[in-house]
Amino acid sequence: MSIQDTEQVIMNITMDMAEDPEGVYNDVMELIREEAIEKKIEYDGYYRIKWEEEAENVMTFDKEYFENKERRDLYVFKAALDDKEIFQLLHYIWNLAKGEDLQENILHREIYLLEEKGVKF
Repeated sequence: MSIQDTEQVIMNITMDMAEDPEGVYNDVMELIREEAIEKKIEYDGYYRIKWEEEAENVMTFDKEYFENKERRDLYVFKAALDDKEIFQLLHYIWNLAKGEDLQENILHREIYLLEEKGVKF
């Protein structure tokens, strides 16, 4: 999917923001994660490398490893620092969901908070 296609899907999903803001935020974060995966953005082997290891060696990682929302968020936040298109996608949903103009210092804050909680790849 192209970045423009992803942007369009995100805009369509966010039309339901008033009804289910948390669900919409999670759906969009999943889309952004998928976009980062397509761009082959990796941190300590997360996401693609470890996913491929799991496919080859069943039970290397449990289901929770790949579905953990905090790990997903850490991945998306770091990817947004490294890729302008990912940042733009995150900026859009962050402003809607959090009511805050996303800036790099906010990403650093969120990454720090997640890492302090022990979230890692």
